[in-house]
Amino acid sequence: MKRNTLIALALTAGTIATQAQTFPLSLDRSKQAEVMMAKDQVLVSHDIGGFKMVVPIETGKRARGSDGDPDYAIFGTVSHDIDLGGKDLSQYDRLAMEILPTCEGQGVMNLNLSIDNSPASGLGAHLINLDNNRWNTIYLDISGIRRDHVDRLRFYTDQKGRNLFLGENLTYVAKGIRLLKTSAHYPEKGWATAPEAIAYSMSGYLPHGRKTALMGFDAPSFRIVDTTTGEVAFASRTRAVSDALGTFRVADFSSFKKPGTYRLECGTRRTEPFLIGDNAFKSSLWKVLNFIYCQRCGVEVEGIHGRCHNDVYSVRNGRKVSYGGGWHDAGDLSQQTLQTADVAFALAEAYAHERKADTALAKRLKAEAEHGFRFVLQQRLGGGWHASSIGLLHWTDGKPGTSDDITTVRTQDCAFDNFLYAGYEAFAAKRLDSDLAEKLRSAAIEDYAYARQRFVSHGYDKFPHMMEHTYNTSRSLFHAVMSWSASQMFRLTGDKKYADDAAAYARYLLRCQATGSKNPLLNGYFYRDTTKAVPVHFIHQSRDQMFAMALVELCKTQPRGADFQSWRGSLSLYAEHLKALMAHAGPYNMLPSGIWQAHEYDDGDGFARLHLFAPSNARELYDEQIVLGERIDDSHYLRRFPIWFSIFNGNEAILLSTAKAAAAMGNYLHDKQLSQIGMDQLYWTVGHNPFAQSLIYGEGHGYPSMDSFSSGEITGEMPVGIRAQADADAPYWPHTNNACYKEVWVTTAGKWLSLLAEY
Repeated sequence: MKRNTLIALALTAGTIATQAQTFPLSLDRSKQAEVMMAKDQVLVSHDIGGFKMVVPIETGKRARGSDGDPDYAIFGTVSHDIDLGGKDLSQYDRLAMEILPTCEGQGVMNLNLSIDNSPASGLGAHLINLDNNRWNTIYLDISGIRRDHVDRLRFYTDQKGRNLFLGENLTYVAKGIRLLKTSAHYPEKGWATAPEAIAYSMSGYLPHGRKTALMGFDAPSFRIVDTTTGEVAFASRTRAVSDALGTFRVADFSSFKKPGTYRLECGTRRTEPFLIGDNAFKSSLWKVLNFIYCQRCGVEVEGIHGRCHNDVYSVRNGRKVSYGGGWHDAGDLSQQTLQTADVAFALAEAYAHERKADTALAKRLKAEAEHGFRFVLQQRLGGGWHASSIGLLHWTDGKPGTSDDITTVRTQDCAFDNFLYAGYEAFAAKRLDSDLAEKLRSAAIEDYAYARQRFVSHGYDKFPHMMEHTYNTSRSLFHAVMSWSASQMFRLTGDKKYADDAAAYARYLLRCQATGSKNPLLNGYFYRDTTKAVPVHFIHQSRDQMFAMALVELCKTQPRGADFQSWRGSLSLYAEHLKALMAHAGPYNMLPSGIWQAHEYDDGDGFARLHLFAPSNARELYDEQIVLGERIDDSHYLRRFPIWFSIFNGNEAILLSTAKAAAAMGNYLHDKQLSQIGMDQLYWTVGHNPFAQSLIYGEGHGYPSMDSFSSGEITGEMPVGIRAQADADAPYWPHTNNACYKEVWVTTAGKWLSLLAEY
């Protein structure tokens, strides 16, 4: 197997040194949250035995999905139950065990665990990530799981195909399964900072702007210590902050700007070293890039998978096109062409930012962007049609013409998709300096022409596939994307017809903006359409950044345009709205999800498209949830987290999308306050949150194990994100490792790179 050489980073005293490394980057489990739990004092231990489970790799049958979801097929499920007979386990807060998985050829394996209680607990399932061919010590905090009448512990695994397995079976041996009562407590929900913890940006802080940390204990003062010299570089008193979210102890060192490597100390407690400097997030960038690389489809990724899914096809008009390529969507092996395009665009943005600053990193970003765009170009089927998506849970043999070939990749010719493809292709054609540039230019012109023609003839269309992340697209977002795409075409070609289109499409967009209120919270955001009945919301995938990006591009490309003052005024309104939201963000500075209105369900179609798989009592649940937000007036509420009903929950893509909007506007308007909003979401992601956890595996410390059930744990993986519990409008981050909130997702990774490109 050929290893792919690249450059990784060693961070010392605020400088960046490079040395030869390889993708995939190795895992550092020592700083994983669950591993650190092993250090906690055990007060009571009760052993309940062990088991051996043998799982055949081959079944001799074709993978099958459910009748309602035939895409997501597996070969079967094998399980082992430990009968507990309805035992009350409430006195125990931890489950521990040792597990030895063995199968020749595979580096990473996993096993599912469910704690089956009567009545059921909603979050009793957990994915255990394992290293092959060694004993793994597993700790799971079960304090948040209902366990007063536990019928059984079920260990199970889905049969997903051969992948790199050389043997005939997967073997799992578990011993020392024990219930523990410990002296430690790790909260799963609420705004209070974890006890004894310091919540801070574990990657570090950019030199200018806000720099804070929160303590989960009483500390009258703090100091910033230079880790190179051991000297105190800054010292100050902490302050108590009380607001709607609670009372917090805050260390503020915003005035300290000297680049270097530091730690924060409060009495005897101290943080791990962190950077202050322009390169504070360079390490995370490399790690997230590693995650994207490891999600590659259609090619071998050493230790993770072989050449995969080149025998998965779309078929249209007798033409059969392989769907191998791009990147796997998430923890599963699904593919979405437009999502690959989203991530490829983010990589191209990052490349454009780094090509002069860090040539080694730029080279690697460019290579990854090209991998994505080759896939996007490959899926163009003619006449505006693209192969669009398929849901996959299993590995095929990767060999065309054998019995497990799949020919059910969805296809569509939506105008919205083609506008986005065209914009991304135009951007990349102008910036990648690649042998793909001319192909991208030609594709952009064709895709835009078709999109425009389709929009003229069919208007907004109906997005045909529920599982596509475009399904919730509003008319206002449609126009934002059209305008932004047209501006990119104008940049690429210089043809005024595209500039005229960009301006024309924006006129509808501006008519969708909230105006006229004296309260900035109720001004500046965008409604779904010109009726101004329902604001735009995102609850999973988000393209919230497109409103700002469209307006910024108009202002940049047409500074003498007839509507320039309207565009600039719209940006200013939106900017003031985001600033008003941040006044309610509390000391964590997590950007709220926005303004929600009473009775949004009266827009039946829009409501159903936003809340996929909503329960039958969704209206009642909506009414219960909205009033737990912060009341603005009789019909408007500010929600810090979206209103959620289904599995599609988790906040990270939403935060990073709106952060991108703020940062892009901040750069154009030279507004430091807007730029700070984007920075604050970076800091939240890597530890400045109530759980004092980094949400990037391998970055910082205390990062959780995540749900990557097909490809295993990967350095740089990012989850869907922190969610809320039931009706509450407060963070909820269960210890259980489950979809969708802890499932890894290339969308999140792409948005991280896109946001970093603004700094």
